[in-house]
Amino acid sequence: SSSSSSRRRSSHYFETRPPFEPFKPTAQHRKTPSKMDEEYSTTIIGAPLARSRTSNRVQKISGHVTQTTPFCREVVEEHINLEESAYLELLPMSKAYGLVCAYIAAKGEVNSFRYAPECMFDPEGDDDLPAGGNARACSLTTLGLGFFSFPWRHVTLHALHQAVGQPVGMQCGVDIFRSLILFGPKSNSEVLGEFCHELVMESERSRPGQITVFQWETMSEFWGVSSVCPARPIDSVVLESSIKNELIRDMEEFLSPETRQWYRDHGIPHKRGFLFHGVPGTGKTSMIQALAGRFERNLCYVHLTHPRLTDESLRMAVNQAPSKSILVLEDVDAVFSKDREKTIKDSPLTFSGLLNALDGVGKADGQIFILTTNHRERLNPALIRNGRADVHIEFTHATDDQIAQMFGNFYPMSTVAMAQKFVENVREALRGRLVTCAALQHYFILHRKSSAATALDLKHVKEIAREIDLRADEQHQRQQDEADKKSRENAPEGERRQFEGLPSKL
Repeated sequence: SSSSSSRRRSSHYFETRPPFEPFKPTAQHRKTPSKMDEEYSTTIIGAPLARSRTSNRVQKISGHVTQTTPFCREVVEEHINLEESAYLELLPMSKAYGLVCAYIAAKGEVNSFRYAPECMFDPEGDDDLPAGGNARACSLTTLGLGFFSFPWRHVTLHALHQAVGQPVGMQCGVDIFRSLILFGPKSNSEVLGEFCHELVMESERSRPGQITVFQWETMSEFWGVSSVCPARPIDSVVLESSIKNELIRDMEEFLSPETRQWYRDHGIPHKRGFLFHGVPGTGKTSMIQALAGRFERNLCYVHLTHPRLTDESLRMAVNQAPSKSILVLEDVDAVFSKDREKTIKDSPLTFSGLLNALDGVGKADGQIFILTTNHRERLNPALIRNGRADVHIEFTHATDDQIAQMFGNFYPMSTVAMAQKFVENVREALRGRLVTCAALQHYFILHRKSSAATALDLKHVKEIAREIDLRADEQHQRQQDEADKKSRENAPEGERRQFEGLPSKL
């Protein structure tokens, strides 16, 4: 149609309607396509749709249309007086975009929504919050397209949520670029920035009994909320009492006001690094979660193996980490070898960039780093020296005391004698093999409906040994498959064709 061709000729257009077509052309419209273009142009707002000679000439000469405002003035002026208004543009890649959309959907005069079951705004949040709610709770919908009004504090603000341009192919499918324009009184224009800043600060605020988990969005370069979960009690993590108490004492001492002032007086960056190392399943991740709950800190995860993570992106992640947070770098041995060589060839991250991030260049105001690895022996000494990893905690296979403590935690009505009997049966069933806390927890989950007497029975305890044997067989098979694959890849062409079941070339 003429309307479609006009939209194709235009370098961009704005759409503020929901993604459906309420307009129904009449017989007169079908006879005069240009009339239908005019009707449609009332809902597609933005640059002229290439009807005039001037606009055609501009597009032929420059190849694009110059845009000086991120919205169509005619449409916005139907709702507010632009001469008395200031505006602020938010793009989808900004952290405030999702929070503001969710707030408006919950508090504004809205009849256009978009389905988005993710961490959004809770209209039933705490009444004492300045924003009027909890910006991190779950909601099934967020803001759709359109023009909306909403209250904040004692001011009425307005928002234009629009789709811009044609659908474009993305890595995960087809999408349309969107933007959100906020409007406020020109005499008090700073209220727009304050509104966005307060929502972001509220989303990062830690709360007693809850942990907010953030993930560094490498492509967008901001901290996105991954989940909000209940805090784990520190007593639920079974670790040697002396090690656990020393870890808690060290962190309490570091976070004290006196220590903060001492660091400032001596010009030392106020940061603390911990290295959690040991075999998988021994409680490293559980301890991190428990420490976050114990000290009311956010958890911030950076995936060092991300193929787009650069030195600058990692530096920004450290500098922009939410206040009162623990920054976690898991499996640090997966990126660089002991001689500083990259283990991921295509990774843009450099070893010096990682060291600079751990040194807290740019921000070191009470920051806590926790590095985890299953193989400390594979790490370069410069990565885990004092000042980068100040405290090293080894997580080992479960000791007798840990096994007894876990039995008592899952069966609080049991006796000390029953816990000791369970330890003896575990050692007898394993016959000298070692067991992790994760394997024991799996056993207790399977027997969550069993009594303590049933769970400590030797014939049931042998399930732990069978599970360990099964995992070991699976691991051995994976290693064998990987070895066979490498052999086929390195074999001469004739042998490789025989492996693949193909006839050899004559």
